[in-house]
Amino acid sequence: MSKRRITIKDVSALAGVSVSTVSRVLNASGPISEDTRKVVEEAAAQLKYQPNPLARGLVKNQLGGVGVLIPWLAGPYFGGFLEGVQGVVRTTSFRLVVSSEEAIKEREHAAMAYLLENDADGVIYYGDSLRPSDIAEINPFGKPVVLIGQPATDAHPCVSINDEMGAFLATRYLIENGHRHIAHMTGHPDAHVTRTRILGYKKALEQAGLPFDPERIVHYHYSEEGGYRCVQELMGRGVEFTAIFCANDQMAIGAYQSLREFNKRIPEDVSLVGFDDIMFTRYMDPPLTSIRVPIVDMGAQAARKLIALIEGREMALPDVPTELVVRQSVRRLPH
Repeated sequence: MSKRRITIKDVSALAGVSVSTVSRVLNASGPISEDTRKVVEEAAAQLKYQPNPLARGLVKNQLGGVGVLIPWLAGPYFGGFLEGVQGVVRTTSFRLVVSSEEAIKEREHAAMAYLLENDADGVIYYGDSLRPSDIAEINPFGKPVVLIGQPATDAHPCVSINDEMGAFLATRYLIENGHRHIAHMTGHPDAHVTRTRILGYKKALEQAGLPFDPERIVHYHYSEEGGYRCVQELMGRGVEFTAIFCANDQMAIGAYQSLREFNKRIPEDVSLVGFDDIMFTRYMDPPLTSIRVPIVDMGAQAARKLIALIEGREMALPDVPTELVVRQSVRRLPH
């Protein structure tokens, strides 16, 4: 549960004056005695009150900002996420302010601080480098922050999918098709999404009575280059595998190219399952089996939740479903 946003009514109650008086003080829009102004400002400071940007926009002809901090602007995944955010924001009087920084803590710290101190009345943070304690340090006035890609906290709600279940479904599908030697290529080992998808992979192996071999897990960036290099590493180490569960589709795209350089056919020699079901997967050769993530809807949900928090409204976040989309990248092995 997120903390309830402090409203102008709370300031009014603590200061012992009317809502209209608080509004006149905070917007400098009418005659107010010095004593009253001081009482209201002290109450607002004590409560760490942040003005509603819609109300402020009406008074000062200014628009509030919905900030988004993501690791990359390029690629279909984050493009779809921003499409969902923008679709909601454009129906309001808010502005969309986007910052992109590679998942490096110092850079994301600076980008988050800039958004919160300048343009944004709240931020959607899609990342894993900044923890809740880091965000609290950057955000002394408690502006709303909605998380993507890490667990929800008491201070910050999160729009997320069940990564563990998605990874379980992907790995189980390979097992059901006769594969017993399944590699897993994924991102940075400290990332929440990496850890949870490994858990799903291991759970599927365990339920099937198959041993977990850490040699079959390789780490690199969640990118085409990452998938390419992961295959190079697997082949270079001589790891035995008939299938690969790729932690995202962009890694799978790189894996396709790398496997072909080793004269490995898909799916005759190596089967692959991806994660995200980005738009390109159906046009790959062969089309990629993947775990579908409704990324546009996730962006829209995050935007609705953030705007509700900025405006002091309650809004429940629905679960985000995942499903396996079967195409032609998996071969059924004979028993």
